[in-house]
Amino acid sequence: MYKVKGIMYMIHSVALIIADFFVSKDVITEEEEEVCAYGMELIISGIISIALVLIIGLITGNIWYSVVYNMMMVVIRIYTGGYHADTHIRCNVCYCMTFLISIALLRVKMHIKTELAIWIIALAGYLIIVLNAPLEHHNKKLTMKQKEDYMVISAMLGIASILISFVLNIMGIAIRNGKYSFLCDISSYINIMLLIIGLLLLLGIRKEERFHE
Repeated sequence: MYKVKGIMYMIHSVALIIADFFVSKDVITEEEEEVCAYGMELIISGIISIALVLIIGLITGNIWYSVVYNMMMVVIRIYTGGYHADTHIRCNVCYCMTFLISIALLRVKMHIKTELAIWIIALAGYLIIVLNAPLEHHNKKLTMKQKEDYMVISAMLGIASILISFVLNIMGIAIRNGKYSFLCDISSYINIMLLIIGLLLLLGIRKEERFHE
């Protein structure tokens, strides 16, 4: 418990130092310092999450999947929104646990002979995103223009992910006997990640509903 509080205090302290530096350089005003510090806390916590997943990927031999995971979770969720834990530590833990779950799902898929299921998974994730994104967090309100833009961008990123997955799958099949056969697995992993992002979006929606109840 003390270690957790120590880490949170360290993140908060570093964020305050950065915000104070920006004030001293007239980059922001003193009135904006608190908001800037909060933003820096989120950035620092995000960097820690990304680094932890990369380390886990490196240790477990899943480095390429950790790269794909970080790219999709960061880029797509900027526009879709989704579930967020209440503290930075919990957020880090959830981020890492979700990565481990995604790897476990990939291992399960590898034992399934049919390819149809993995594309149904991708389609399900994409539909969830298109029908529900973006999620407006109670601490981060979006204008109507932002909502419209985020909705379009979310849909386009989803389509782009499916197209990339399809191309990688074709390439993997074409050279399955070579050292690049893992491209089929990367393709499957992208599809799994689409569903995970969609499910996190639904969890986020449920959490927001509880907050407003």
